[in-house]
Amino acid sequence: MNTARVSDHEFDINDFNKSQTAKIVNIRKKRLEREKQKKKAKATFVNVIKSLLLVFIFVAMLSMIIYRNSLVSEAKYDIFYMKTQIKALNTQIEELNADIEQKTELKAVEKIAIEELKMQYPTKEQIVYVQSGSKYALTEKVEAPQMLAKSDEGDKHSIEDIVAALFKANK
Repeated sequence: MNTARVSDHEFDINDFNKSQTAKIVNIRKKRLEREKQKKKAKATFVNVIKSLLLVFIFVAMLSMIIYRNSLVSEAKYDIFYMKTQIKALNTQIEELNADIEQKTELKAVEKIAIEELKMQYPTKEQIVYVQSGSKYALTEKVEAPQMLAKSDEGDKHSIEDIVAALFKANK
């Protein structure tokens, strides 16, 4: 009986060892599965983060391109507006130049002198003829106050005397 008990006891120990080994193997399998799931979840999380990062970079680049295009469009609009202003100013300059030319023409000046300034052409009595020649040459400085002093004294000088005083004859 002893041998039967020992053999039963050995079978029980072997069964116990087998069941314990099976439990240990199950625990290890479950732990490995959990670790695999954690690794899988971590890999999935990293892939999601990478995907989101790529999408963010793509959106940022697209936004930058759109922003730069808007700056270019705005600059083109400013250039067009300034060209329009330049054309308007050039037209205004041309109009002012034409107006200046019109007002500085001889006939226009003559008309303004006659109508607005009440000027007239000189009459025969107002015209003085001065003979020019070698007789009248400017050789030295004439002092005008002396001439005026003489005319204030009552001396009446003719135009020829005044011209002669201004232009002394070369001798």
